[in-house]
Amino acid sequence: MTNKEKYCGVIVPMITPLDKNEVVDRQAVGKIVTGLLANGCTPFVAGTTGESASLSNGQKRDLVKYVVEATAGADLVYAGIADNCYQASLHKAAQYKDLGADVVVAHLPCYYPIDDAQMKAYYLALADASPLPVMIYNIPVTTHLSIPIRLVDELSHHENIVGFKDSERGEDRLVEGLSLWRDREDFTFHLGWAVMSSFGLQRGLDGIVPSSANLCPALYRALYDAAKQGNSAEADRLQAITDEISACYQQDKILSRSVPVFKAMMSAFGLCEPYVAPPMVTLTDGELESVKADVIERFSRYIK
Repeated sequence: MTNKEKYCGVIVPMITPLDKNEVVDRQAVGKIVTGLLANGCTPFVAGTTGESASLSNGQKRDLVKYVVEATAGADLVYAGIADNCYQASLHKAAQYKDLGADVVVAHLPCYYPIDDAQMKAYYLALADASPLPVMIYNIPVTTHLSIPIRLVDELSHHENIVGFKDSERGEDRLVEGLSLWRDREDFTFHLGWAVMSSFGLQRGLDGIVPSSANLCPALYRALYDAAKQGNSAEADRLQAITDEISACYQQDKILSRSVPVFKAMMSAFGLCEPYVAPPMVTLTDGELESVKADVIERFSRYIK
């Protein structure tokens, strides 16, 4: 199996279910993972949607353990290892390998501004030392750093770097990446800019990484399949539906405000509790009831 065949599809950046004491909710993890697998989607834990920057190492370890347990070898498990400390990232990579994760995902350390040469040196060192395959992750909204496409292309030839997840917006950037990697069997291109999922997949994108797929995995799997089968009208129709769902918690909100609303939406369908880790703030009871009433009325028919 080539890397393009192995690391593809709908990769879902999982929320981290927490109880009121900020303990990872094992039962909710199992429920979410079961829903993802049943709809042909792959879990990615300890990413941005999963509040990774707000979780302790112990919480992340529990999360990876529970997801691997729930996946039970039925699919890959992607695990985030990003950290401002290089050695901490390597420690997590080794730990998550022991727990059963299959591939690690890392954005840049972001406390210090760094230039292109430093970005390249960092990923080469990480790829050389990581016991698991590495996915490069570009997310300027949180790191305030943008990895140039040409630099990713240089890194793409390292044998332990298997792909690139780009959450930076920009159609020119997306098209440039597609032109470089759509025909590469050893390297995969994933997009975290969910509103461009149909566009990208119809032009050779290997994977999509939509946070809303935590709630509606069936819609995103259907979108992926329609696009890959050349049914552009159906893919675009599903894109519009998923965009409407995403707008409920993303529109006019900064990231730290959107995640609590998204967890409230998921709690409306019994998938998790609405609790988030500081500095994010869990919605009030009144806000929760308002969100639940709205999403149940509007989206119940799409949530399977």
